[in-house]
Amino acid sequence: MGYLTVTRREGETIRLTIDPGVDTEKLFKQLLSDGITVHVGAFQGQSQLRISIEAPKQVLILRDELIGA
Repeated sequence: MGYLTVTRREGETIRLTIDPGVDTEKLFKQLLSDGITVHVGAFQGQSQLRISIEAPKQVLILRDELIGA
């Protein structure tokens, strides 16, 4: 399992995608047993929220502004 913690502001997004070339059947079985865990942390300042995501390593967790960069 991989783990990522990010700070997000209102309106910002996080995208979960599947790494190309992954055995999707195997990943699906792992997701059925382990799932994806999202931890919502404390507010930082007035407009930021800390979010942690734990998912299988084949699931890419990206800040939306990095897609296409």
